[in-house]
Amino acid sequence: MTQDVHQTRAIATAWFLAGLGAVPFVAMALGQAIMPGSANAHLGGDQAFLGYGAVILSFMGGVRWGAALAPSAAPTSAETMILSVAPSLAGWLALLIDRPWSLLLLLAGFGLQGAWDVASARSGALQAWFGKLRLVISTIVAGSILIVLVF
Repeated sequence: MTQDVHQTRAIATAWFLAGLGAVPFVAMALGQAIMPGSANAHLGGDQAFLGYGAVILSFMGGVRWGAALAPSAAPTSAETMILSVAPSLAGWLALLIDRPWSLLLLLAGFGLQGAWDVASARSGALQAWFGKLRLVISTIVAGSILIVLVF
């Protein structure tokens, strides 16, 4: 296969997996909004939502760590590695503090991480398609967090 075919497959796979990763956010948020008692009983309520959010936020920091280690990484990769630890710490802290601060911290974490990823893609530090992906997924996750905050 050619390089273009591999790249196209990798991009499609990333979009597919990111979409699957957004499903629990949307399902738990809609469950909280539509059937809060049932969502708490069957979907784990706030604890499950916060736990999943912390894990995914940490994963997003890991994505940036991995990008900093790539052979083509810019000389500022040490700074990127340092900043890439912040999402893990924010996610962990969100698990330790009370609502609504826990949800607001996740919202800020996903917003800042998404903005950093989009800006990095626009500057050429990350691939352009990744910036688009992060914008879409960050919007879905932020919307889900806002729904949980309201309900």
